[in-house]
Amino acid sequence: MPAGFVLGLLNPFRLTRRAFAIPSAREPADLNHDELRVVEIPASNGIGTARSVAKLYGCAATGGAEIGITRATLSSLTDAATPPTKGLRDKVLHVDTVFSLGFFKPFPKFTFGSSDMAFGTHGTGGSFGMADPETGIGFAYVMNRLGFHMFGDPRELALRHCLFHDIPAARPQT
Repeated sequence: MPAGFVLGLLNPFRLTRRAFAIPSAREPADLNHDELRVVEIPASNGIGTARSVAKLYGCAATGGAEIGITRATLSSLTDAATPPTKGLRDKVLHVDTVFSLGFFKPFPKFTFGSSDMAFGTHGTGGSFGMADPETGIGFAYVMNRLGFHMFGDPRELALRHCLFHDIPAARPQT
């Protein structure tokens, strides 16, 4: 984990800590309680199986009609992200990132998918999901033991390498 992110989580007055704070969740196991699962906390408590998340991204990767994504929205997701005016440094994560409509886009420290059309997001402990519209692939990795990588958890990365290994012109995954 990046040092700035860890320090931000430890300081109750920092934006990072406030962004990740979930009321009445004192430890990760608390997130298993139904009363916390039903509360919608954007960018914080998406819960699903690897199969369901991969299916969602697969629908998005193949046009999105099944889940109600319009052509305009899909175009915005697959186009190059507009860089933020004040730089790429994310004030919550304390790393350089590139987003489009709330999803990560590939960037030099974290390349995924077969091209820059891909979009997705990582989650706590090493989970990751993405859509690759060029290949029509939806991918998700979730685990039952939290890891300590923000991007490219070795367990997830090994699976992504295998997935894209035989795809012609696919770029290296990081």
